[in-house]
Amino acid sequence: MYAFIQARMGSSRLPGKMSMTLPDGKTLLEAVIGRLAPHDVTPVLLTTKQPADDALASMAARYNLPVFRGDEEDVLSRFAEASEVFNVPENDFVLRICADNPYLSHYIIDQTLRTCQQLPENDYITLGHGGKPGIKHHTGIFVEAVKPKALKTLMPLQNDWYNEHVTIGLYENPNKYKILIQEIPAEWHPDFEKIRLTIDDIDDWNFCLKTYPSLAPLDFPQQRKLLLSEKSWVTLMENQINKYQK
Repeated sequence: MYAFIQARMGSSRLPGKMSMTLPDGKTLLEAVIGRLAPHDVTPVLLTTKQPADDALASMAARYNLPVFRGDEEDVLSRFAEASEVFNVPENDFVLRICADNPYLSHYIIDQTLRTCQQLPENDYITLGHGGKPGIKHHTGIFVEAVKPKALKTLMPLQNDWYNEHVTIGLYENPNKYKILIQEIPAEWHPDFEKIRLTIDDIDDWNFCLKTYPSLAPLDFPQQRKLLLSEKSWVTLMENQINKYQK
């Protein structure tokens, strides 16, 4: 299965974050690529035609990753066009990977891949919590599986919100599409909403620099235990969560 990694240098909150360097010397994009390496997927970088993203294309080339370059704002078209370029059958799945998440959960990736095989009749598969898909949480550990056929039905609508957020037009319309949001394991529930590992701005990045050496070797159950054991880390995460809820 292809894993389409959505990345660009032109982030409004933290420009250039994809090439910023983590404590182990990897860039943020390289950390995401490495997180996918143990899994049975074929990563592809989906970036834009902007000159600033030449650096990302070069970075992908060092890892022998295929690259597709499309529209900067219309990310939905980028996904749909890439699925055609790579000859993805319309009823097969691709994984959508957001590149500002260096701690993608190995458990979640494997569970998503298994579910795609077991329940191929769905249009959209992900894990989440309380009926809300993982992408809507600030945890930063989730992936989404989606069929190109379903995405292409959104394109004629020319809805800017759908074009920017790719999958939202599917899971916000469960009467039109077959949506499956699997609940995360019950043992992850306590204080799950207190954990924020995605990287949107400089405060998220500084928190990542502080915690990365401890968290990078771990998967989410161990990361969760460690994060919640450090009161100062809980406070920093809560500050960011409150910022984006206002």
